[in-house]
Amino acid sequence: MLTLPAPVLNYLFTTTIANRSPAYLFISKDGHLQDWGGKLSTYGVTNLQRGEAINSQVFFLEGLLPLNETELFLPRMKTNDGLCADVYLFPGSEGDWILLLDATLDELQHSLLQQYRNDLSLLQNRHAQLFSQQLGDPVTDLSPALLTLLPDGERKDVTILFAELRDFIPYSEQNPPGAVFRALNLYLRSMIQAVVSEAGTVDKLIGDVVMACFGVLPATGSTATHAIQAALRILESVQDINRLRQAEHQPVFEVGIGIASGLISFGILGSRNHKTLGAIGHYVNLAATLQRRANPSEILVDANTFNQAKEMQFYFSATDRSVSGLIEPIQIYSLSKE
Repeated sequence: MLTLPAPVLNYLFTTTIANRSPAYLFISKDGHLQDWGGKLSTYGVTNLQRGEAINSQVFFLEGLLPLNETELFLPRMKTNDGLCADVYLFPGSEGDWILLLDATLDELQHSLLQQYRNDLSLLQNRHAQLFSQQLGDPVTDLSPALLTLLPDGERKDVTILFAELRDFIPYSEQNPPGAVFRALNLYLRSMIQAVVSEAGTVDKLIGDVVMACFGVLPATGSTATHAIQAALRILESVQDINRLRQAEHQPVFEVGIGIASGLISFGILGSRNHKTLGAIGHYVNLAATLQRRANPSEILVDANTFNQAKEMQFYFSATDRSVSGLIEPIQIYSLSKE
């Protein structure tokens, strides 16, 4: 059994458990309450009677005891007052122990993720509606001023944004899928919302990378300005999430962003049964390259983007960083939140 010095145990308790209102119950093997302590009132558990059957006093434990030497973990379980607790049940030599830790923050994250799924569904439906003319489906309640696309595709002057969570792949390989997707969805939701709020369209979600296009949907101001504002929103929202996760002692991730502006080919790709929007061209590749070269919490933009976003230029400084794979060298501009 792992033995730790008292100062280490005290530190672990203070930083990981104390702020989660720990409470416990001790139940005999025949299902009667023997002992209790901690902040049980936080979970609506009051007026306990020693020696009485636990199922008649704590309803959310109904059917869970005795444990038969098997440990149980019940995340975000609703307690007597409808609050959320992580409930740990484990056997002892003379009875069963129940440990309760406040899971209100985790439940809030869960609700946000559910809202993200709803928002993403609405976003996908909206995009499908906008482009339904080109897919051969009838269009309802669609303003013709929102978007027009030629059936065979066209050249568009747009701004492309790529944003990637740094070091997320190693995390995904070392942690359970549930934890991985909870974290990824939390970050992606904020990144997608930042894009949509600046009149951008999410072209692709590739694992931990978001590709967005500005200039497909109509908006006032330059596409470069909207893309940079979306990038700044992404950096701010990621920092907000990181503060939340740090408070829970969970891993945090930074994001690197690349932005490029210019003419690309834009149209409908795919077969009859699977069609999607596609953006192809030099500036798509350039934005992806800049994203890969960006440091954590940094935005790299090309000269086209910098020149078009005049009101945002004071945020950036020129960098002599080189970009491989290009025929001619280009000027790159950097904004770092480090």
